[in-house]
Amino acid sequence: MYRKAALLISTLSTIALLGAGCAKNNTPSPSTKEQIIPSITTENQPLTENNQVVIKEASIGQDGWIAIHTKENGQLGDIIGYTSLPAGKDTKIKITVDRNKVTPSLVAMLHYDRDPKGAFESPGADGPVIRDQQVIMQEFTILNQGEITKKAVPTTNTTPTSYVGVRKEFIVTAKQWSFTPAVIKVKKGDTVVLKLKSTDVTHGMFIPDFNINETMEPGVMKTIEFEADKSGTFTYSCNIPCGAGHKAMSGKLIIE
Repeated sequence: MYRKAALLISTLSTIALLGAGCAKNNTPSPSTKEQIIPSITTENQPLTENNQVVIKEASIGQDGWIAIHTKENGQLGDIIGYTSLPAGKDTKIKITVDRNKVTPSLVAMLHYDRDPKGAFESPGADGPVIRDQQVIMQEFTILNQGEITKKAVPTTNTTPTSYVGVRKEFIVTAKQWSFTPAVIKVKKGDTVVLKLKSTDVTHGMFIPDFNINETMEPGVMKTIEFEADKSGTFTYSCNIPCGAGHKAMSGKLIIE
């Protein structure tokens, strides 16, 4: 009798100890992305022949953008180029800028990607990233500014000029059963850059009016580029079956 009781107590003690060792920690741990400290690192460099600057390294805890600002007389100026920056850390980031607006010093600045997601809105919702009351940005020098000035296209006010297209970049996210953003607006003559990603299953990006037919794999960023050479409202849709709401998965490309 005493032996059975002792055995029962021993067994219960062992179970209690095992339970204590496997107890759940209910304190949620922050994700790796949330722990990332936003930062940006640049180097003095020449502007490349294809009008690009290179950011040495950048980190951000959520999807965002890197914008290149001019700087003259100590004042921050216009944005002359930008690119998307997915959450995490990236290196050797190439950004196309407007060659005719390049100043001897430029500033690379981190911006958030807020609603509407995927479209760079600055000035607007996509304000600069601020940490410890400081905007996350870094200045750098263009080493071949003299050559750029000589090659700059002269402008005159004698005759009105037609619209010169610019480079417009969008992050298009696919998720059952919608695209974000659902509406993309550009002007005729713009170069449209779409960075495509899926957050769940395989989707398609189908824009027949511009001969675009791409597969969007989960977790893979794919970049496509085309010229908006005609005006109108065009549909982009998912052409890969992705579930019950597949047929309604579409968006609008508006070219003014």
